[in-house]
Amino acid sequence: MSTPLLDRAAALPRETVPPLVDLVTALADNKHALGLRYGEWCSSGPTIEAGVAATAMAQDELGHARVLYGLLEELPGAPRRSEHEWAAGDARTVAFVDRPFPSWPHLIVANLLVDQALTLVLETALGSRYLPLRQRTRKLIEEEQFHAVHGQGWLLQLAAEGPRVRSVLDAIIREAWADAVCWFGPDRGGALAPLVAVGVLREAGDAVRRRFLRQIGPLLRDAGLASLLRADGDGWVPAEALPWAEWDESRRRMRRG
Repeated sequence: MSTPLLDRAAALPRETVPPLVDLVTALADNKHALGLRYGEWCSSGPTIEAGVAATAMAQDELGHARVLYGLLEELPGAPRRSEHEWAAGDARTVAFVDRPFPSWPHLIVANLLVDQALTLVLETALGSRYLPLRQRTRKLIEEEQFHAVHGQGWLLQLAAEGPRVRSVLDAIIREAWADAVCWFGPDRGGALAPLVAVGVLREAGDAVRRRFLRQIGPLLRDAGLASLLRADGDGWVPAEALPWAEWDESRRRMRRG
């Protein structure tokens, strides 16, 4: 017998509503912030083509945020959000996207780490029992495919410029690393575990993190930037323990300060 779909917010088990509100808010806020950050490089990229790509990604991310804010409106207890009323001081964004990117390599690292971490979490909702989330997810993921290719290509191109640029890239990756790798939650998902238990998400925590690291590990190795990773069988693991004591589960970011 198939598990029945949850077709509206009122059908959600009570214990799943707060973590789902926190997750959707953080997804939407980070996508809105990414859209703003990408947009700031529309006319400032290193090439005309780079500016065009930044414009396209900015439009995608702002559109994704709009879709997710619409989902948020249906959930009880959710904070008020819209693309017109977004307040940065209240945003549940990772620190890396809080401020404008000072360089093009910052945009590429955000594209590679933050953007793709959000996408992998969305992928876990492709078969969600919560129908409003499931219905919104597929198109968002399809539009993210170009973002992944863009980030991968640019990282290799920049890294090939030599040791000085690789050193800059390594420092920028370290700025974004903890938030990106912890975004999936600890162990079995932490606060996201109730969503997995009822089928709102397929998986969380270490299972998604392993997929993320399998995706970026070979790329960082080929770029000469894998200092934060070590190979582990057919996958990759962080070279150092992740700072879970500093992780804020509800805001899905490292604690400020």
